[in-house]
Amino acid sequence: METKLSMEIAKRFHILEDFRKGYLKPEKTANILGVTRQHIYRLKKKVEDMGIEGLIHGNRGKPSPRRIEEETEEMIKTFYQEQYQGFNISHFTEKLNEEEGIEISREKVRQILLESGLYERRNHPVHRTWRDPMCKEGMMLQYDTSDHDFLEGRGPRLYLIGGIDDATNEVPFAQFFLKDGTIENMIVLKGIFERKGFPLSIYLDRDSKFITTRRGGLHVELKDGVYEKKTQIARALEELGIKMIYAGSPQAKGRIERLWGTFQDRLVSELRHEKIDEMNVANEYLLNIYLPSHNKKFSKEPKVSETAWRKIPEGIKLENILCMKDKRKVKGDSTISYKGKWYKILPTKTRYGFIKAEVEVQEHINGSLHIFYKGEELPTVLIEKRERDDENFRQEQLSEKEILYQIS
Repeated sequence: METKLSMEIAKRFHILEDFRKGYLKPEKTANILGVTRQHIYRLKKKVEDMGIEGLIHGNRGKPSPRRIEEETEEMIKTFYQEQYQGFNISHFTEKLNEEEGIEISREKVRQILLESGLYERRNHPVHRTWRDPMCKEGMMLQYDTSDHDFLEGRGPRLYLIGGIDDATNEVPFAQFFLKDGTIENMIVLKGIFERKGFPLSIYLDRDSKFITTRRGGLHVELKDGVYEKKTQIARALEELGIKMIYAGSPQAKGRIERLWGTFQDRLVSELRHEKIDEMNVANEYLLNIYLPSHNKKFSKEPKVSETAWRKIPEGIKLENILCMKDKRKVKGDSTISYKGKWYKILPTKTRYGFIKAEVEVQEHINGSLHIFYKGEELPTVLIEKRERDDENFRQEQLSEKEILYQIS
């Protein structure tokens, strides 16, 4: 039977012939025909096997491709309006392919949403020339906080604290908090170190949590000139042998700034899609579902396969380093004060008293308090403030002598 060829089929045939002969590249051919790159190769094989007849659908008696296409477009519009409102084009296309079973190109989805008025064109960011990434994973961790309404009013405004490996774009750990304080940042750093080890350096901004930004008072000590007292985080990272590099501007932290842009888009959409409105639930979703998927999609292989992450040495207890540390001098009644509370230091088997000794107070990230003297943790008890010259103090001194006699 003689086949009547439409102008459209003839046009497609000539374009595919140019592609087969190498005159057109796959991407260009796909754009002209409005199909995916994979489908171009299927059409090429049909032409090679059957010639122009391979482009004739031959589906008489079945719904036309145009009708099927219209039904699919309506489904896509419905999905976007009812389940994926606010998703960007790429993210929405991934959801259609992975979760809704609709295989379609990003450009086709973009066309459908733009023509229906469901999506507005976004301005492209100004292009900047970024420095080359590090060659090994673990050489540099870019670290920052994103202050954003991640729950879009369904719950409290949250801070997202985390880091990204400069070489691989992997996000080893991140967590939501109600505030962006020293303890919160120590919790995240501990989470990163427990999962990956220690990086050689951390690249961060000049926030007062990381570097002393004020002068005078407690922030500066005079010793052979002006000496700036380290922040708690700077002191902890120095103890761990991690170099701190301070960025001069937000643009200098390019990778993590782009990461936060992705999270403020994709993660916000996912939290909305899952109807999450609590911080604890958001953290569970972030750690167990979102981050593994994000890292699989966006991380890359480093230029050099050897890792620069350093394992945590045996004997190192992160809770004794990533904590708030301060010095106190023991008073005559064996007590110290810390944050308005009084603690009595009890005798040990090796020493009866610690009067006038300088001890180290550690406030751990779990809220517990620990007092050390030359690396040894001391037994303590929380008490009411006592006066040295009252009867209770004299009775305590006698009791302490009895304790010393019993343990000697």
